[in-house]
Amino acid sequence: MDRLTRRRLLAVTGATALGGCAGLGVGGELEPTPLDATAVATAVSGSLPTVTEPFPVTVAGSHFEASRRAVRSTLDGLPDPIPSTGPPDEATRAMVRRGVERTRVNLTAADDAETARERLGELRDARSSAARAAAAWAFATDELTREAVRSRGRTLEREVEAFRDARTLVGDPDEPVRALFANSIVGSLAERAGDDATPEWDDYERDSSDAPTAADAAAEQLPDVRAVGKRAGTIAEGRARLADARHLDERFADSLADASPMVSTFTEARDGLTATLRSGVAEFPGPDVDAAELVGTDAGDVGRAVEDALRQLHAAAHYLADREATGDPASDVLARHRGLAQAAAFETLRDRVTHGDGLGVDSAADLRERRDEAVDAVETALAESADRRLARELLSYPVARMESTDASLREWDDATLQQAAVVDRARYYIEFAALARAAPDAVDETLVELAAF
Repeated sequence: MDRLTRRRLLAVTGATALGGCAGLGVGGELEPTPLDATAVATAVSGSLPTVTEPFPVTVAGSHFEASRRAVRSTLDGLPDPIPSTGPPDEATRAMVRRGVERTRVNLTAADDAETARERLGELRDARSSAARAAAAWAFATDELTREAVRSRGRTLEREVEAFRDARTLVGDPDEPVRALFANSIVGSLAERAGDDATPEWDDYERDSSDAPTAADAAAEQLPDVRAVGKRAGTIAEGRARLADARHLDERFADSLADASPMVSTFTEARDGLTATLRSGVAEFPGPDVDAAELVGTDAGDVGRAVEDALRQLHAAAHYLADREATGDPASDVLARHRGLAQAAAFETLRDRVTHGDGLGVDSAADLRERRDEAVDAVETALAESADRRLARELLSYPVARMESTDASLREWDDATLQQAAVVDRARYYIEFAALARAAPDAVDETLVELAAF
C-alpha cells in the first residue's frame, strides 16, 4: 500500500528521454517516420479522472505535528548553516547540505499534500532525509559510531515484532470493506518498517553470502560516512512507519462502535479469491510463453504496444496467483482482488486481438483513441462498480501512471518523437483500459467473498 505518489511518479517518468529521429534500424531497415511532437502532445492533452487510494482512517492533527517536530529536532543537531570549510571534507558537507534541502522540500510537499496518505508519506521522507544528513554529519565529526546506528536497527526490529505480535485485526462486520482497507494499510506499514530495520546488501561490506539481519554479527562495519547516513535514514523512516501504523491502528479501533475480530473474514476471503484466481490463470499460457501464444494470433500483426500490454497483464496475473499467503490477510485479499482484475483484463484484451480489433498505435490519432478509451473505461468502472473504494484501489495507480505518461509525451523540445518511444508509452493506455473494464466484476467477486453483498 505504500506506493509512489503522483508527484514522485511524475518526477521519475518526466525525466525519461523520448526522442530521436528516423533512421536505419536492425538489419538496415528504415525505421517508421517520427511523429509530430505537437500532434502527440495534443493527443495526450485533456483531463484525467481524479482517483485516490482509499484511506478510511482520520489522522489526528497532533500526529502530523509530532512528525514535523521529530524532523525539526533532528535538524537541530546540525549546524545552521553548514560550514563552508572543514572538517569534515567538502564532499561530506555537500552531502549534508543536500540532505537538509531534501528535508525542506519534503516538509513543503507535506504541507501541500492533498491527502492524508500523501502527507504521511512526505513526512516519512522528511524524517529519513533529516536523519541521513544528521547521522552523516555526526559520524564525520566523531559524534556517532557505527555500532550506535546498528543498535537503532535492532531496536526497531524488536519494536516492530512486538507491535505485530500484539495487534488484533478488528472491524465492523457490517463494513468489511472499510475494515479491509484500514487493516491492510496498518499491516503494510508495519511490514515496511520491519524491512527498514533490516540492512540491505549494499549497507555492508560482506565476506559471507548469507542474507543480513539487523543483528548480523558477521557483517563488516558500515564502510563510510555515506553508508552510515543512508542506514540511519532508512531506520528513521522505518520508525516513522511504525509510528504511523500504531496511530492508524488506534484511530481505526477507536472509531468502531462494534470492534469485532476480522481475521477469519479476511482469511476466508483470501482463500476463496486465491482459488478463483488460480483456476482462471491455469487456463492461460505459461509464464515463459512466446509472443504468438501470448497474443493468440500472429504477434507481428498486433503491434508492440498491444503485445507489451498483454505481456504485463499476463505476468502480473501469474505472479499474484502464485504468491503465497502472508501474515497480513487483509493485504492478501487486496492482492488477489488486483490479480482477478488483471487476469480478466488479459483475457478480454486477448479476445479483442484474436477477433481482429485494431489497437495498434501508428499515429497521433491512434494514440488519442487509445487514451480516450482508457479514460472512458476508468470513468465507467468508477460509476458501475458496486463498491467504489475497491474500484479506486485498482485504478488509482493506473490513473497516476497515465498522468505521468501524458507528461512525458508532452514535455519534448524537438519537433518530432520516435514512433517507438510513443508506442512504448501507449501500452499503458491499452493495458489500463482493459484493467478498468475488468474492475466491476473483480469488485463483485471480492464483495461476495467478504460477504459484503
